[in-house]
Amino acid sequence: MVAEVRMLSLQECATAYPELRFAVGAADAKPVTGYGTDTPASRAEEAHDLAGVGKLFLGLTLAHLGEGDEGFLEHTLTVTVEHRAGARTGTLQLMSGDLELSVDDAVNLVFSTGDAACVLALLEFTKSEGVDLLAEAQSLVDTLGLNTFQFTGTEEAESWGEGLLGRTTCAGTLELLRALRIPSDLETAATAATELAEPPVLSVETRQRMHGWMGRVFEPAGLASALPGFGPKRVPHQTLSGLELTARGAERGYSSVLTLPTEAGEWVHLAAHLPPSSAVFQSPRDVSAVLGTLGLAAYHSATVDDPTGLELAGRARAGAGTLYSWILK
Repeated sequence: MVAEVRMLSLQECATAYPELRFAVGAADAKPVTGYGTDTPASRAEEAHDLAGVGKLFLGLTLAHLGEGDEGFLEHTLTVTVEHRAGARTGTLQLMSGDLELSVDDAVNLVFSTGDAACVLALLEFTKSEGVDLLAEAQSLVDTLGLNTFQFTGTEEAESWGEGLLGRTTCAGTLELLRALRIPSDLETAATAATELAEPPVLSVETRQRMHGWMGRVFEPAGLASALPGFGPKRVPHQTLSGLELTARGAERGYSSVLTLPTEAGEWVHLAAHLPPSSAVFQSPRDVSAVLGTLGLAAYHSATVDDPTGLELAGRARAGAGTLYSWILK
């Protein structure tokens, strides 16, 4: 049976997929419209393997290191035959010969395609620079007050495009996404930062860089996979290339993140994890369909006139033809 994306509300997703863990929150930390003081969530406090979002912390740590070392992200690294041999995801594993990239370009490929050869090259580069990446990542999340994140190591001889290994919760990942804010907030944030006695932990430059990396994901298979539109006409969003289409996900589970404006115009963040023990998937397409259903539900999230989101979901189901007409415009 071919996996299908379903038109559900956020509440219906929690019922339809009881194994699924997720947390949804407004970007400004206020409750999502129509939910009162409750944040739409399901099993959001349960710890899980990073399983797809390790690269989020890898990139954030490198971007943060770039704040204190001008030119750090412009340094050149080399993706070698050895890196390709240990890569289990990404297109560079299929190429031959050495390839020189900047640190910035390498992270961009990790975010957009999950390129594992770039991950191994980045890990080797940071080690050669005397950087304890694991300690830097843990220090950064601790400073941000995100105590749900526990890093246990880094990928070594073999990589699935993650870089950092460890555990977190969907609620914790949601708070990290809130710390990154949203693209439209950054100009205001830059002005506000100049008026503070102490600079914020994450600079505007770091947030801008993260949004740039997260805004270039090639054919996302996770939470963003079912958003309306295609190519340049897809609903604007930030996400990551995850483990949805890999064999590694069957061992570790599937984590995905999404930041986007809802149909009602309200920016929200969404963090989700589908455990490897879930009975809801039989193939990578099933996993993508489940996560895509949740991402679409977040896009169709509640409005003031529809507190539960059920009416909106019903209209979406009834108006699927209209939706695809809009996509083809």
